[in-house]
Amino acid sequence: MPANATGRPWLSILIPVYNVLPYLEDRLLSVFSQTGDGGGIELILLDDRSTDGSADLAEALIARHGGGARLLRHADNRGLSAARNSMIEEAGGDYVWFLDSDDAILPGAIAALRDIVGSCRPDVVLCDYVRDDGKICATFDGPARQFQLGTEALVAGVFARRRLHAWSRVWKREVLDGVRFPEGVYFEDMATIPRLMLNARSYYYAAQPWIYYRSRPGSILAEIRADFDYRRNDELADALAGFREDLIRAIPDVSMETRRLVALFLAREYVKLAKRLMRVHRRQRSLHLLRGDLNRYREKMEGASPLPFAQIAARHARDGQMVRWAALRFFMALSQRSGRLIRKPAI
Repeated sequence: MPANATGRPWLSILIPVYNVLPYLEDRLLSVFSQTGDGGGIELILLDDRSTDGSADLAEALIARHGGGARLLRHADNRGLSAARNSMIEEAGGDYVWFLDSDDAILPGAIAALRDIVGSCRPDVVLCDYVRDDGKICATFDGPARQFQLGTEALVAGVFARRRLHAWSRVWKREVLDGVRFPEGVYFEDMATIPRLMLNARSYYYAAQPWIYYRSRPGSILAEIRADFDYRRNDELADALAGFREDLIRAIPDVSMETRRLVALFLAREYVKLAKRLMRVHRRQRSLHLLRGDLNRYREKMEGASPLPFAQIAARHARDGQMVRWAALRFFMALSQRSGRLIRKPAI
């Protein structure tokens, strides 16, 4: 698909660059090999003040393989969200694909995307990914390889798979209007992707792995699992703040099943956070502080949920998921003893 009738590219690929020198060449070549001389594709890289030579390598690769690629630079290191937001302002394509500079596009992905966009022009195209251990991970639970209408089905299908990252979706440019990544915080994808889904009215799930995902030891998820960082866990707990209200506003008659899937996501994240918190309090012999922390995090996360966590625990019991039921009830009980009992009716 060439540029559209107005001369705009049909696709903008946005890649932030920050201290990824060991991976950058392979990752960019995975894109250049599929874009050729441009062909209606705009590739924007933004260096966020790298200190390891990543920007110089990116510049050299663009000069060698370039096509429609260009490199932007931040004067100061401002973080992933600011890099993405700056690139959004520069992007001119009908569709926008956020990629990470340590991940690769698999062969044939852009051609498959071009066919989908050319045939039905959905608001969002969803793809799967393959991890570095070879496992293929699905990102959506719902009809595959067909154009679909409906915001609620999109929200339900994504929350059912629990994959809230930016790089496994390609968005029509208009869907980004009014939504930007929150700057200066972690878990920007969790805060942003659900809101983008509420802007979408149609979707297409390709059900093919288009991304090779590399798990790095220094990644945010790897670090948060290794120890308990209060700032990062606070930002995890706050990522979906207000989403309960956003969901009801966008879909006034949202079903109980969709509410359950969103609430289940939050409840499971709460249990994972609570387990990390318990480990650190045990190591530090500060279990007397555990209950207050559990209550604070529960208030944040249950406050974003469209259903009380007690309903999720009851559903676990009905479904025979007794390990999940026991874990959620245990941490709910601890949090209730330390502070006020949280009772929030479903909307």
